[in-house]
Order: sequence, then structure tokens, then C-alpha cells
Amino acid sequence: MSASLAGLDVSRAVDPSAYAIGDRTPRVALRPASGAEVAATLDAAHRDGLALVPWGGGSRLDRSLSLPRYDVALDLTALDRLVEYDPEDLTLTVECGMRVTALAERVSARGQELPLESAHPDRATVGGVLATNDSGPRRLRLGAPRDRILGARFALADGTVARSGGKVVKNVAGLAVHRLLCGSRGGLAILLEASLKLLPAPEERAALIYPATPEQIAEAGRWEFLPRLEPAFVTVLGANPNGNGPAAGDSAFAVIIGLEDDAAWVAEQERRIVGALGAPVAGLRDAEYAQLLQSLADAGHAGAPRVTFTSAHKTPAALTPLLHHREATRLVFHAAAGRLHWFPVDADARDLAHEMFGTGFTPIEVAGGARLESAIPTEAGVLELRRRLREALDPNRTLTLGFSTD
Repeated sequence: MSASLAGLDVSRAVDPSAYAIGDRTPRVALRPASGAEVAATLDAAHRDGLALVPWGGGSRLDRSLSLPRYDVALDLTALDRLVEYDPEDLTLTVECGMRVTALAERVSARGQELPLESAHPDRATVGGVLATNDSGPRRLRLGAPRDRILGARFALADGTVARSGGKVVKNVAGLAVHRLLCGSRGGLAILLEASLKLLPAPEERAALIYPATPEQIAEAGRWEFLPRLEPAFVTVLGANPNGNGPAAGDSAFAVIIGLEDDAAWVAEQERRIVGALGAPVAGLRDAEYAQLLQSLADAGHAGAPRVTFTSAHKTPAALTPLLHHREATRLVFHAAAGRLHWFPVDADARDLAHEMFGTGFTPIEVAGGARLESAIPTEAGVLELRRRLREALDPNRTLTLGFSTD
């Protein structure tokens, strides 16, 4: 017998066709207006055996997933209030359906910076960025979302609402469940509100762009001075990572170095970089810098299939083992952050992930290719721990994203 939808409040129903994943369209899509309505929906779904997927802007949800079941799409974008903002303490609490761009504009008006980077922030929600633990070129400078979250209110799969952490930096109460939820991709609980630590906006920003050949990329000594300067980001952009043409002239790669600090230190960083690498082909500031920074964040999620890797190596020369590959230029490498996004055309994502595993890069995500668990080498003990967490928090398998790779 199929699960019943009778327990759901269909007064919040929206068109389910916009929420299809893989070959499945949900039987119903709901857009609740409050955390209480989210909890009530989860309670009904849990009680009636329904499989539910939480939605933010959908910018990071892999629509190629094969879900075991999918009955309810839960659109959280109506939860978009700024609950509390303390500019003096550099903290805020926000409902997790708020768009990243909207929140960033609120804090930038006070000379502060939201330390969340995301592709397509006009669509991405705060909850989505936290749930994916998403980051961009400045991950080393800003930290990952789990490093910036102070606390959260969230709903478990059975509708129970809980809270972890607090609203201030000096908080040591309880277990840091809010950090566990960062990266869980909506498979353990649904984030309702989050408290975040902000940063003061830097006085000066500048980006220097250098074309580079494969030989220059592989020259380790050319880049070894960069980590000591602590730039905001160092990104290697392939000549054709997403089919949009060359990154810098006719060169195979562009190396883009971002600087953010007080004006005197940025000027000194720029002087040292030019002394080591020569004059850049372009230097960007102000609005052009912001536009470039966002384009680099977008480029890391520009298409599928995509394999994302992490690495402890922090300079462009880390790409040396990949330069022989015929698809080497289809990449975005945030070198200072140790994040590589590779866009294979013909290669199977699983084979590619295992090929890369021995070159200093560890695959952590596959989109639009082979299923995640089969593509990423993972120890049996880690897989068992994940299974036990999911089963303990969601025995009825209500949050179906948590079981999409079983």
C-alpha cells in the first residue's frame, strides 16, 4: 500500500514539477511559512511513511541523483527573516531560507562581510550553503561554513525541533551538532535558523591575473613564495573549464591571485608578487574584483559531470600530476584552499576519482556522474558510522537524501 498524503497541510502546496530529481517528481511540493510548519510537515511525513527532500534555491542539489523514494518536496525559501543582528558583536541569526545575496547586502551596508561563499548566491540559501558546507576561492581565509556557524535551530526527521550551540562566540554548551549538520546535505535534519560569526570588510581588495603554460604551472619554485604572503585566494582556471573560451589569451591556464587586507599590506603583497612573477595581464579592484570573485565561485560548479577533490598542496604546482591528462584544462583549482573542481567530458567519474586518489588529491564529491559512494574511496568504518548516524536520527528514512547512496 502506498503512503498516504492525508496528514500534510496542502494549503502550502506549490507546483511539484519544478522539484523533480532524476526520474522522480514528488507527489506534492509544500512551501511552509514558519519553522513550526516545517516541523509539522516532518511529523506528518514521518508518521505516514513519506520520503521528503528539503529544498533551498536548488543551486547545489544534484538533480541526477537516483532516489529510493520521493514523495514530498519541502521548499524552505519562505523562511527568510533576519532574526537578530548585532553589528557590534559581529554576529547574526537568520532563518535558513534567506538568499545569500540578500543577507550579504544587509551586512555590507554596515561595513561587514558575510563569510559564506556560494555559486549563484542570488538563488542559493543560507541553509543550502551550510547543508553542503559549500565554499569558494577564499575558503582558507574565511573558513568553511562549519567554521563560521555558532549555533543552529533545526528539525529532526520526526518533526522534533532542537537547538545546538548559541548566538555568541564564547559558547561551549552541549555537543556541536550544528557543525555535524554542515555537509550533511539535508540527510540528517533540516536547518531552520543559524547564528553566524561575521567579519569586518577589508580596507583594500585587488586581483592580479597571470597567463600560464603547463610548464609554468609545473614549476614549483615559481609559486613557493605565495603561501608566505597569505593571499586571500590563488585560483588556477583552465582555459576551457565550462566551454566559455580561453581564460587568459592563448595560454592553457590563468593564475589569479586575490589580495584582501589593509591598504598598506595589499600594496606590499602586490609589489612582491610583481617582483617575482612580473607584471600581470590585468589588475582588478572594487566592483570588478567582486565580479571576478563571484565568477570564480560560479565556475567551480559550472556543469556536470564534475568531480571535486581536496588536497593539502596549496600552490598551482600541485596540478603537475594532472597536466598529462587530455582533459587537464577543464578545471578550476582554488589552490590556497586546496579545492579542485574537474569537469571530465568522456571519463567515467568513478575511474577518474580513483585515478586521482594517488596523486595528492582526495575525491569528496561527484555530481552528474557515478554515484557518490561508489566513486569515492571510503573506509568501511566511516561508511558504517554514517549508516548508524542516519539510522539513529531517521529510522523511518523520511529524509531520503540521507539514503540516496545506500
